[in-house]
Amino acid sequence: MIGGIVCNETVDSGMLVGDGQLLSHADREFLWRVFVKIGETWRNVRYESSNLKSSWLEMLAAKSGVAPSYTAEYVNAVRVVQELIDMYGDDAFRKLFLDNHIPPGPPVTRLAHAKKYVINEFIIMQVMASGFKHFGGKNYAGYVKGSRYNEVPLVREYRPITGMGAGEK
Repeated sequence: MIGGIVCNETVDSGMLVGDGQLLSHADREFLWRVFVKIGETWRNVRYESSNLKSSWLEMLAAKSGVAPSYTAEYVNAVRVVQELIDMYGDDAFRKLFLDNHIPPGPPVTRLAHAKKYVINEFIIMQVMASGFKHFGGKNYAGYVKGSRYNEVPLVREYRPITGMGAGEK
């Protein structure tokens, strides 16, 4: 498994309790950096994920504002990812996302907790918020629905290009 002392510290396999804690601005910004790196790694979003930031912030608020709060999981993820960056530099995110060697089963280390409760949730958010569209499924507009998303059709209509004669491009 990757990481050092922080990543490999043993913890209970249940969710880390964060009720009553607040997520600092610095931690929120660090987690945003992780979210952006997910998009960069899979090249599945444009504009460095900035078009997803308001939805991402809503998700963070929803998961950390009421019990059971993810705040302790988010703070843990910050500590884990910072250790990976200190150890591996630019390769830290690739190792975390793609080559972490976390054993299957319940998350019993800080690294496994960060991957299960934070990183995987962020990856799901990337995909749900139209990551497929940017990842290569050019006809798919995402599967998030609700009042904020009702103006985007689920599937784009085919519209032939008009005005081109033979030999024109």
